[in-house]
Amino acid sequence: MIALIIATMVGSLYVAKIVLEIAEEAPEVNVSRFLSLNEPSIVLDNEGNQMDLIHTDEVRFPLALEDMGQNIIDAFISIEDERFEKHKGVDYRRTIGVTIRDIVGQVTGNRDMQGGSTLTQQMIKNTFLSREQKYERKIKEIFMALHAEKMLTKEQILETYLNSVFLGGRANGVEAAARQYFNKSANELNVVEAAYIAGTTQSPSNYYAFSQSSMANPSKYLNRTKLVLNAMLKNEKITEAEHELYTRSLDESGIQFSQTSIVSDKYNYEYFTRPVLDQVEDDLKREKGYTDEEIADLFAYGGLVIHSTMDRDAQEYAQSVLADYDNIKATYIDPLAEKNRVTGEYEAKRKEVEAAFAATDYRTGQVKVLIGGRDDSTSATANRSYYSPTFPLSSLRPIGSTTKPITIYGPALETGAITLGTPALDKQISKRTEADMFRELDAPSTRSEWPNNVNFRYTGYTSVRKSIVNSYNTVSIRTYYALGNDRVDIVRNFGEKYGLIFADRSNVGAVGYAMGGNYEYDKDGGNPLIMAGAYGMFGNSGIFTENILYTKVTDSEGNIILENIPKSEQILSAQNAYLLYDVMKDIVRNNVPGTKLTSMPIAGKTGTATNDDNEQTDLWFAGLSPYYSAAIWFGSDRPLQILNGDSNRGASSYVTQYAFGKIMAYLNEGHEVRDISRPQGLTTASFCMESGGIPNEQCYIDGTVSSDLFVTGTQPRTVCDVHTYEPPVIEPIPEEPEEPAIPTPPGNNGNGNGNNGNDD
Repeated sequence: MIALIIATMVGSLYVAKIVLEIAEEAPEVNVSRFLSLNEPSIVLDNEGNQMDLIHTDEVRFPLALEDMGQNIIDAFISIEDERFEKHKGVDYRRTIGVTIRDIVGQVTGNRDMQGGSTLTQQMIKNTFLSREQKYERKIKEIFMALHAEKMLTKEQILETYLNSVFLGGRANGVEAAARQYFNKSANELNVVEAAYIAGTTQSPSNYYAFSQSSMANPSKYLNRTKLVLNAMLKNEKITEAEHELYTRSLDESGIQFSQTSIVSDKYNYEYFTRPVLDQVEDDLKREKGYTDEEIADLFAYGGLVIHSTMDRDAQEYAQSVLADYDNIKATYIDPLAEKNRVTGEYEAKRKEVEAAFAATDYRTGQVKVLIGGRDDSTSATANRSYYSPTFPLSSLRPIGSTTKPITIYGPALETGAITLGTPALDKQISKRTEADMFRELDAPSTRSEWPNNVNFRYTGYTSVRKSIVNSYNTVSIRTYYALGNDRVDIVRNFGEKYGLIFADRSNVGAVGYAMGGNYEYDKDGGNPLIMAGAYGMFGNSGIFTENILYTKVTDSEGNIILENIPKSEQILSAQNAYLLYDVMKDIVRNNVPGTKLTSMPIAGKTGTATNDDNEQTDLWFAGLSPYYSAAIWFGSDRPLQILNGDSNRGASSYVTQYAFGKIMAYLNEGHEVRDISRPQGLTTASFCMESGGIPNEQCYIDGTVSSDLFVTGTQPRTVCDVHTYEPPVIEPIPEEPEEPAIPTPPGNNGNGNGNNGNDD
C-alpha cells in the first residue's frame, strides 16, 4: 500500500509537471484580440469617418449583448454551457465527465473529445489555439480560460461568443444566422427559432437546414432543436407548458424558414474600397509575409482599421457627375447588345458610353477620387480606373495622345534631344524619302503615308509648342525618332516609372509608343489613376510620387500594422516639367476651355485612341491644377466607335471637357487661386521654326519666327542658316530739275502786300 501511495504521488507529480510545462507554452491571452472578435474590420475616409465594413466569406453583423434578445441567450447557455454564470472559465464537472467518456471511447474505439468546453474555452480555442483534438491543446485551453475570466466580464465573453460563433452557411454570429435562416433580427426570434440556431453549433454543416441532406431528412435538425428545448426546460428558461407546445409544433409543422442571402458583396464606395483592400492585401503579403488565409482571418476577426485617402464629398460628387448623361453626351453602337429569341441572332443597340475618373494630390500621392464606372449600384464590376496584377476587375486601355507629354516630349526635353525651339515638321512620314523611319512604323501596309493627323491637315514647319497643342501625330513620331537608337528603352523606362504597362516589344511599334496605342485591352496601356499620377509630375517640379489609396492600417488596439509612405522620384527637371505645363495651359485655353470651369489655372492634354478602321474608341483628358492632377476616360468595354450624342458622327476627345471641368472645379473649390511657380533657370528667346536658329530679317519676312521658353543655356546660339537675308537693291532717287525764277513786279518790295510791311 505504501508503495502504491508513493507511486501514485510520484505519478501525480510527474503528470502535474507535464501539465505545467504544457501550460507554460500556452499563448498569452490578449484581451484586445479577444474583444476584437466583436469588431468588424473597417475602412475610413480621409477625415476618419467610416466609409465601409470589410466583407469576408464569414458574414457577421455584430450586436451588443442587450440587443440580441433573451431567447437566443437562453438557448445558447442552456445547450452549450448551462453553468456559464457560475464557473470561473472551466466547468470541472463537465470536463471530468467528458474525460471519462473519452477514456471509454479510446477502449471502445469511439473516441470523442467534444462537448466539454465552456463558452470561454471555445472562444480561447477559436481565437488563440489550433483545433486539433489533443490533450496538449485542451490543457492550454483550460489554463487560458481561467486566465481570461480574470480579465473579462461574463457579459464580454458571452457577447463575443454570440457575435462570432459559426452557425452554418455563411453565418458567423447570431445576428447573421437570424437573417440567413429567418430573415429577421436576433432579438425578433421566437423560442423555437432560437433553439434551432443554438443547436447548429455542434455541427453547423450537418444541421444546416438548406443543405440537400437536411431538406431530404429534416428530422436530424428537428431532433437537435428538441434537444435544445429540453435543455431550456431543464434550466428553467421555458415552462413545461411552453415546452410541450413547442415540441408539438415541431412535430406537426416543423420549422418555418425564410431563406435569405446575407452575403452582401456591395460596398458603399465600390470603386474605391476594393482597390484599397487590394493594396492592403498586397502590402501584407510583401511586407509582413502573411498568407491569404491569415489575411482573411485578419480581415474577419482582427478588428482592422484601414485609413484610406478618399475625399468622400468629392468621390460622391464625381460619381454623380459621371452618372448624368448630360455631362457625357456620347454613345456607341453595340452590335451584340441583345439576342433575338426567335432568330437566335444578336441585334445592335445604341448605348451610352462608359466613363471613369481619378484625381490625386500629386505632392502626397494620396488618391482623392477613384471612379471606375458610371454606375456603382452593383458589386464587383469592372473598375476602369484601376489596375493591379492581383485585382481581377482591373482595366487597361490605350491612352492615345495623352502619352505625348509623358513618354515623348518629356523624355525628349530631358535628354536634350529637343528644345521648344527645335524645328518641328508636320508632314506625313514618307515611304520614299523617310524609308528607315517608315519601316519601323506599325502602320497598315496599304498606307503609303502614315501616320495621319486627326483632321488630315499638315502645316509644314511649325513649333514644338504648336505641335503639342494641336496634337500633331507626325511631329510626335519624329520626336520619338529624335531620341536615337535607344528610343524604345527610353520611352518604356519613362512610361513604366509612371505605372504604364507595355506589351512585349515585338508587339508594339513606333506608333504605339508615340501615339499611345496598345496591343491588347486590359493587358497593356493605362487608366485614369495611372494618368492622374503621371500628370501630377508636371506640377511637382518634375517629381513623380506614386499613388496611394491608404495611409496606414491599425489593429483593434490602435497599433500600426502597415504604414504606407509613397515613393517619389525625380523624373524631369523642374524646368522641363514647367515647360510642358506651360504648353498644356495653351491646350486648355485654345481647345478645351470647358475643362477650366474655375478661376484656378488648369493645364492638360487630350487623347484619342482609334481602331484599325481609324474609328475613335477611347477618349481622354488628363490634366492638373496647382493642387490636384486628374484624368477622365470615355469609351466602351470593347473597342467600338464612340459617337457624338445620338448622331452617327465620331466623337472627339473634346467631349470629355465638361465632366472633367465640373469635377475639377469642385475639387479646387475653397483653395487659394494661384499658379504653379515658374522655376529659376528659364529664359525667353525667339527662333526660326525651320532652322531653330536665331531669326534673321528674312525669317521675319517669311513668317517663320516664334518665341518660347528655354532652359537657360539651350536657347539658340547661331543665326538661322536656312533663310538668307539679302537687302533689296535701292535705285538712287533722281534729282528734280530747278524751276525758273519768277520776276518781281515793279513797286513791290517782295512782301506780297504792296506796302512797306507796316500794316498797323
